[in-house]
Amino acid sequence: MTRGSSLRRGLVLLAAAAGLAVPAAGLAASAPPHLATTAAGTASLVVTFGAPQTDDAAHAQLDALGTVTPLVPEAGVWAVAARPDSALRDRALAIAGVTGAEWSLVRRADDITPAAPVAPQPLLPVAAPTDTYFTPDHQADLLGSISTWAPDLASVGPRPRIAILDGGVDASHEEWSGPNSPLVRPFSAWTGQEAADDWGRTGHGTHVAGIAAAPANGVGVVGVAPGAAGVAEVIPVQIADRDGYSTDATMMRGIRWAVRNGAKVINISAGGAGSARAFQAVIDWAFRSGALVVASVGNDGQSYSEMNYPAGYAHVLGVAAQCTGTPDPDCPTLTGLAMFSDRNASVDVVAPGVDILSSVPRRITEGAIAPGYAVKTGTSMAAPYVTGLAALVFAAHPGATPYQVMRQIMNTATDGGPPGRDLSYGDGFVNARAAVTLPLPPDDPTEVNDDVSEVKSESAINASGGSTSVTAAIDDANDPRDVYPVQLRKGQTVRIRVRGTSSARLRLALWAPGTRSISGGASSPAAWLRRPVESPKLGYVATSTGRWYVDVQGVSGRTAYTLTVTR
Repeated sequence: MTRGSSLRRGLVLLAAAAGLAVPAAGLAASAPPHLATTAAGTASLVVTFGAPQTDDAAHAQLDALGTVTPLVPEAGVWAVAARPDSALRDRALAIAGVTGAEWSLVRRADDITPAAPVAPQPLLPVAAPTDTYFTPDHQADLLGSISTWAPDLASVGPRPRIAILDGGVDASHEEWSGPNSPLVRPFSAWTGQEAADDWGRTGHGTHVAGIAAAPANGVGVVGVAPGAAGVAEVIPVQIADRDGYSTDATMMRGIRWAVRNGAKVINISAGGAGSARAFQAVIDWAFRSGALVVASVGNDGQSYSEMNYPAGYAHVLGVAAQCTGTPDPDCPTLTGLAMFSDRNASVDVVAPGVDILSSVPRRITEGAIAPGYAVKTGTSMAAPYVTGLAALVFAAHPGATPYQVMRQIMNTATDGGPPGRDLSYGDGFVNARAAVTLPLPPDDPTEVNDDVSEVKSESAINASGGSTSVTAAIDDANDPRDVYPVQLRKGQTVRIRVRGTSSARLRLALWAPGTRSISGGASSPAAWLRRPVESPKLGYVATSTGRWYVDVQGVSGRTAYTLTVTR
């Protein structure tokens, strides 16, 4: 997202003593309020089922509402083309199995400038790039005073595919053309065609792609994770129209295309206010499928501004913009946080985003230093830096999961501002060398388990007596909820306890069999601990036989924890 963007966007208690559960009657589910409703927007209603539907089943349920098309059916998400009105949304929500119905919101990225730890594989020798503008004067983001990146970090061997979801990439550009072009599997979410040339009026997509992955081919610039045919490929996906506008629907279609075509890192340098359950379901599907989404946090300035999506969704790595050490009105601290960069809970890390030189179509003249190369500024430019870095971390750690790569980049960042994570800097300024070369953190194999429909059957806590323990991690910003199924008999006593390893504050809840979703506010837990504490516990006597759901909620902070269930 470049600077200047317009982003106008669910009984019987053992006790009610201190530390034990309190009755939940009359209490709404403690779901994130931003997922509860979405204002009417475009004439496309996005409908989410609690479980994936076959084509015939979805049409049987939805055809009466309008023209039905699959959006991301793997995540239970379908689109209905119809005139926006609240009655249509209510009708959709009344359908059995539907957990959400929201209008596809409009987004924009404008172009106005001004398990056990795994050791990385060894770095390979690499020749210094000879690209024309690969100099400290031109690419300060890679070679300047703030840089922890160096060419040897890009020499860890073949890296996974990167997808650039934007306005397209100029396939005729010298960086991206010819027999050694890294561009593969292009797609337009607007036209449905397997083509994604940069049709934007500002060259935003080509610029973003260059920051992440411009090849070290002797011309122009070099990307953080240089593209190369066959071993370091780039999937261009056109989600924005010529004026830079995209919608939730085009973004979700783009994510689906990227995942189905092998992308492990997906860049979205766009967004806006307003969120949707369907979009979070698609993000979670991509995360479970092995792909990490990286997104810009927005350019609304120093105020602690409204959350920007998709950066604000759980399991998305949100990126703010860092100054690059050269004088700029937005940079009173030359290597600090850019003044325009959003400050809110969507910020996970900070990366270079001011006066960044990259490729653009030759027709673009604004900010150009030579035909085909221009300078742009914004969180749009910071996100692809982290996208490239994530690809290098994947390459250096074969078998790494999106969870590990995301945590690695956050854990190795250099703190900025107040000690610890904060709303301005997140975990701090990215440290490319530390992220690529240090061992990975342990994986959390239960992710994604944020709702009833997402829990894995093999993770069920069995119905036998004794205690069962599970270790995992939780984060109020990126993974605020973990759900575990537990089989109970009617009249069986269960005691649940969570022990955290830090001062993070947690809440516990227990949901009854038959619960369709715990995040929509339509039902309430059977029991919960009202007050968040560091090591919550509750006790309960099951009122029916079946699969119950233990719900661990991160209210503030981040912690590893051990969940113990005793029956």
